[in-house]
Amino acid sequence: MEIIKSGLRALWKILYPLMVYYLSVFAVGVIFQTWGIQTNTTIDMILPGAALTLAILWFPYKRDWILRQGLIKKPVPTPVPMWEHLVILGVAASIAGNIIISLTPLTQWFPAVEGAVAEIDAADWLQQVIGVCLIIPAAEEMVFRGIGYGGLRDEMGPAWAALFSALFFGAFHGNLVQGIYAGLLGLILAFIMERYHSMTAVWLTHAATNVGSLYVLDGVLIRLIGNSLAALALVGLISLAVTVCEIRFIGRNMPSRRWKLIE
Repeated sequence: MEIIKSGLRALWKILYPLMVYYLSVFAVGVIFQTWGIQTNTTIDMILPGAALTLAILWFPYKRDWILRQGLIKKPVPTPVPMWEHLVILGVAASIAGNIIISLTPLTQWFPAVEGAVAEIDAADWLQQVIGVCLIIPAAEEMVFRGIGYGGLRDEMGPAWAALFSALFFGAFHGNLVQGIYAGLLGLILAFIMERYHSMTAVWLTHAATNVGSLYVLDGVLIRLIGNSLAALALVGLISLAVTVCEIRFIGRNMPSRRWKLIE
C-alpha cells in the first residue's frame, strides 16, 4: 500500500506543474480568441503562457526550495559555479543530438517534427531569443526539474527520478523525434539539477541547447558544412565527445550535494 501511495504522490508531483503549463497556454489562447488577437505562430501563445506558468509555479517551487535548504528563508540568486562549462555542454549536446538524429531515417519516418520546427522558424528573431531561448526554457525547467524532478526524487531516488522526468519531458514535446532528443537532454538536465540543486544552472544549460540548435548549428555550422555528410558526421562526433567530456568534468568537480527530502 505504501508503494502505491508513493507512486501516486510521485505521479502528482510531475503532473500538476505540467497541467499548470498546459492550462496557462490554453488560458492565453482563450484570451487571445476573446479579444480578437491574431497569432501567426504557436510561439505567440506559448510565450505568454510560459511566463504565466513561471509566475504561478514560483510559489510551490519557493516552498520546496526553502524546505530542502533548511534554515535559509528565501531563494537568493547566487553565481553558478563553472557556468561556462554548462554553456559549452548545452551547445555541444544540442549539436550532437541534432546531427545524430539527422543522420538517421527518423525524420523521414516521423515527419511531424517538421511542423514543430517550422513553427519555430516562422517566429521572428525577438520571439526566438526571448521566447525559445530564454522564457520557454525557464518555464520548462520549472515544471520538469524545479518541481517535477525534485518531487519524483523524494519518492524514488535520483536514478528513477531522472529517468521518469526525462520520459515526461520527451513526451511533452508531442512527436517521437523531438521526444527522443528532449528525453536524452532531460537526462543531462536531471544530472545538472542533481549536482547543482539550482534552477539557474538547469535553465542556463537548457537555454544554451536552444541557442546551439537555432544559431550555432543552423545559423553557422550548416552553412559552412553544406551538403557534406562526412563533415556533418565529423562535427557530430566532435560535439558528442565534447558533451561527454563536459559531463565528466562537471561530475568530478561538482560532487553530489545532500538532498533533503520533503515528506
